Amino acid sequence: MDNLIAMLIILVLAVVPMLLYALFLWWMDRYEKEPLSLILAAFLWGAIPAIILSLIAQIILDIPVSDLLGSDLGTELIGASLIAPITEEPFKGLMLLLLFWFFRREIDTPVDGILYGGLVGFGFATTENFFYFLSAYEMGGSGQLLVLAFFRAVLFGLNHALFTGCTGLGIALARTSSRRSVRIVAPFIGLAVGITLHALHNFGATIASLTCWALLVSLASDWGGALALLGLLIYFSVREQHILARYLTDEVEKGTLAQEDYSVICSYWRRVEQRLEALLRGDIGRWRRLGTYYRLASELAFARYHLVTVEREKETVQRVNALRRELKRLRAVL
Repeated sequence: MDNLIAMLIILVLAVVPMLLYALFLWWMDRYEKEPLSLILAAFLWGAIPAIILSLIAQIILDIPVSDLLGSDLGTELIGASLIAPITEEPFKGLMLLLLFWFFRREIDTPVDGILYGGLVGFGFATTENFFYFLSAYEMGGSGQLLVLAFFRAVLFGLNHALFTGCTGLGIALARTSSRRSVRIVAPFIGLAVGITLHALHNFGATIASLTCWALLVSLASDWGGALALLGLLIYFSVREQHILARYLTDEVEKGTLAQEDYSVICSYWRRVEQRLEALLRGDIGRWRRLGTYYRLASELAFARYHLVTVEREKETVQRVNALRRELKRLRAVL
């Protein structure tokens, strides 16, 4: 195979599956889409800085372990099951901490934490897979490349998003929970769960060189964790709809929203129907304004929920008032 064609295939195998997974995760965030700039920042953080910082830390920690144990399976097992998780997950999670610190109002619900964490994980997996695929092709040609691509992009394609998604969920719970104890411990528990799942995956994958049955440990932890996180994502998405229905009801009475708009805003599929209708008519302006209108209405509901259940922040009160003014203006335009 020509080297240029091989490089393009490797790039496609590394990038496209992760982008498709990321697109599905973005779709699951139904009621208030996150800013594209932050979505890209999360993905790129995982793809570049998190990889570099993790690699530097692993090199530093691998040296004393290698000197102590020598080059054998034990060293490889410690490196994969202990050093890799405790270096990679904190550096991936650092992006989520930065988002919490500088863009905390964008983390309105637990769905946002899972989304940003998953995007960081998919970015990390993209870069990691590229170099693994490149090495596999150089060592065993296209056959070994395709086998490895099946394992890393399909069978275990969700693992890094799962690990960092747990950290993101912990940080989002710290932002949105009404209980002080949860706000304190949730980020640490989320990070610990992510590290533990990462360690289990790497343990099974490493021991699989001795017995293929060990790979079941990785499969069970990865897919069990992914299904559990998906279940939580669906649960929190349904809860978001209930928050919209509850906290936007009196906005109709205040004149912020029209009654007919309220029923649409509280239904994801009716939102899609209304925007699609505008798009099919060729009215791009209305399609975009409707998207903004629905998003701001969701932000208003989540901000009011935050005021009632978490704490009454001056910044959030000001944002509620600003959102009401902007929604009235958009409603008049529409």
